[in-house]
Amino acid sequence: KMSKSDPNNAVILHDSRELLQKKMKKAFLEVGNSSSAVFEITEHVILPILGEISIIPDPKYGSPSKFTDPKAFVDAVSDGTVHPLDAKLAVADSLSEILQPLSEYFERNPEIIQIMESITAMS
Repeated sequence: KMSKSDPNNAVILHDSRELLQKKMKKAFLEVGNSSSAVFEITEHVILPILGEISIIPDPKYGSPSKFTDPKAFVDAVSDGTVHPLDAKLAVADSLSEILQPLSEYFERNPEIIQIMESITAMS
């Protein structure tokens, strides 16, 4: 489960690739449950924007694969074709790709992050 109330447990727009990977590694992935956050992010964010999700496992554990259909992705994780950790890392990498323009913007304008953090600290 990922929760916005805990920034260490939520995807934040200016998260780095490394931080997204760290967060996704910790994310709970219920294999076979298409409502799991990892699968939901894939279906509702990654596939509509990128058109596919690429899985690149360690070569000793399998070959790279791509999915354009959310059900096929869920099924591949469920049947062991794709290891859950590889699925989570692929989601992190895809999110990083999607958020790259924002990351670059925030890198050039760090004061915006400070403003956002001061606003969220008030709530």
